[in-house]
Amino acid sequence: MNKTDSATVTTVAASFRILEWNELVRRGDFVEDGHQGFEPWEGPAGFRADAFVKQIYRRLKSAPSAILKAQ
Repeated sequence: MNKTDSATVTTVAASFRILEWNELVRRGDFVEDGHQGFEPWEGPAGFRADAFVKQIYRRLKSAPSAILKAQ
């Protein structure tokens, strides 16, 4: 992996947060795709985040300053 790829992954990961154990999963959430990226959650909604094996992520409401500077 080169420096550009790792910087991009870090920037993208900074725009997501891990759901708390008691938050309900919903459409629009994400899971890791196994290639240091994220894919949309396409499974059922309405269950607690701690009931799933993988960590579930949600986009942050506002973009971190690092993302805004990169654009």
